[in-house]
Amino acid sequence: MKNFIPIALILISSLIISFPLFKPGLYQMHDDQHVARLYLFDKSLKEGQFPVRWVDELGFGFGYPLFVFYPPFVYMLGEVFHLLGLGFIDSVKLVFFFSIFLSGLAMFVLAKELWGKLAGLTSAMFYMILPYRAVDVYVRGALAESFSFVWLPLILWSFYKLSNLQEQSDYKLSNLQERSDFKLYRGKSANYILLSATFLALLMITHNLIFLPFMLILPMYLFFLFLKASDKKLFTVNCLLSTVLALGLSAFFWIPAIFEKKYILVDQLLLTNLADFRIHFVYLQQLWNWTWGFGGSAAGLADGISFKIGKLHILASVATFVLATVLLKKNRGFSKLSTFNLQLSTVFFFLFILSAFMTTAYSKIIWELFPPLAYLQFPWRFLIFTGLFSSALAGALIYLLRVTIFRLLAFFVLIILLLLSNLKLFKPQNYRLDLTDEKATSYDVIAWDVSKTSFEYVPKGVELKKDELGNQIINITKMELPLDKIDVTPKTTAIYNQEYSSSKIKFDMDASDRTTVKANIFSFPGWNLKVDGKPTSFSDNNPLKLITFEVSQGMHEITLEFAGTFMRNLANFIS
Repeated sequence: MKNFIPIALILISSLIISFPLFKPGLYQMHDDQHVARLYLFDKSLKEGQFPVRWVDELGFGFGYPLFVFYPPFVYMLGEVFHLLGLGFIDSVKLVFFFSIFLSGLAMFVLAKELWGKLAGLTSAMFYMILPYRAVDVYVRGALAESFSFVWLPLILWSFYKLSNLQEQSDYKLSNLQERSDFKLYRGKSANYILLSATFLALLMITHNLIFLPFMLILPMYLFFLFLKASDKKLFTVNCLLSTVLALGLSAFFWIPAIFEKKYILVDQLLLTNLADFRIHFVYLQQLWNWTWGFGGSAAGLADGISFKIGKLHILASVATFVLATVLLKKNRGFSKLSTFNLQLSTVFFFLFILSAFMTTAYSKIIWELFPPLAYLQFPWRFLIFTGLFSSALAGALIYLLRVTIFRLLAFFVLIILLLLSNLKLFKPQNYRLDLTDEKATSYDVIAWDVSKTSFEYVPKGVELKKDELGNQIINITKMELPLDKIDVTPKTTAIYNQEYSSSKIKFDMDASDRTTVKANIFSFPGWNLKVDGKPTSFSDNNPLKLITFEVSQGMHEITLEFAGTFMRNLANFIS
């Protein structure tokens, strides 16, 4: 109950900036795929897939292994809301809301632990009412990235708690009480190892393209904690245990995603042309201020979207760094904890500057030294980390003002300025008040409208063509979308007893002659064909890489089923 007021204020603030989510329908956004994906996740799960890997209807009606490569957490959470009775649109909007509210709580937990309750509330407000947060929710509609905001402060907090426990590690086991204390310490240590591993794993299965750059930043934070730990060896071991456990918990996702990436178009589509990270660097003036817009990212200064960090976030960060540096130099009898907090403020400022630097072309050499960073596509994704550290620094500023009245005055001034400058950003461009679940999940919408916006998980080898902008797209027209799961030649072949699901097709057929069967499904490792109960090979030697096979004259029972590969099964076992 002692944290009731801060939590209530965080909730109220979340409701205010989430107000557009409460309107009927859904607003326009860049990533307009979430309702369709949740619908297909729900469908595949109810048909028996777990973990869900393959979805049908996407990929122009031919289906593809979306959740082999796309982190599933936000759709898992959306599925929980849907199973509780909400529609697909409302479930997606509720995931957006919780991404805002829980991120505020997460930042409050971190900053309160470091700098006290008032600082925690300040940081939480800055973290929620962040310009880039408005971009993620109301411009881009980046559901997974928006929820990534939740895990970042909790990861920092859990590792801080893990390092802080080292102070209690030097026990002399001379009596029963000390042995009991040592057991308590070891129990707490195990708890924070588990927590840090869980939060890291959740970040991986929420957004791997935020996890990747964060794993370049996190070691710098951990190195600072290592320098301050009394038992450096034990802290190192605990960090390694956390990391290994996190990788194990999330192995079901990242192992297949890495090892089966070679089968899809992702490299061909996301590392070239308009998706090349080299044309999406941000200019320094854009970080300070830029016209708010709902367009896209483009080369040079032609962006129709704002990448501003937020003037107040920048000024608060600089003020905190200057004040912390001055106080450290004076060194007037600070306690060990106070010195640590001052030093941590300077570390956070360094990480804030580093994150901002990584959005600019000055960091190009770093991007090219670490090729996996190219999968981020947009260097401005590092703005999530500028938001993380600048928000934490805003709370640190409150802490560094040692007089209570100054702290309260600074808190009210900062929050008022924050609301005046940023609250107006939290609204979409247009609403679609008439959008319903039925419209958003119709076959035409999913197989054509949604499929056109994202097809990097289509199998490699599918025939491509160039659009008017020179981008590669699938060589298919709307008239060519499949209406049936199975096509046969000759057409006189009878098909009956058909059973279809997203991952299995079963039917009987009476072939009057030798028959060619084409399943309107993209060929991908894991699809297995049985004819009359016997494993049978198939080909995909056609422009769309569709599963094709031949059967002899007569009656046949056909089963085509998507199953786990060795790598997927191994990954599932590890997790």
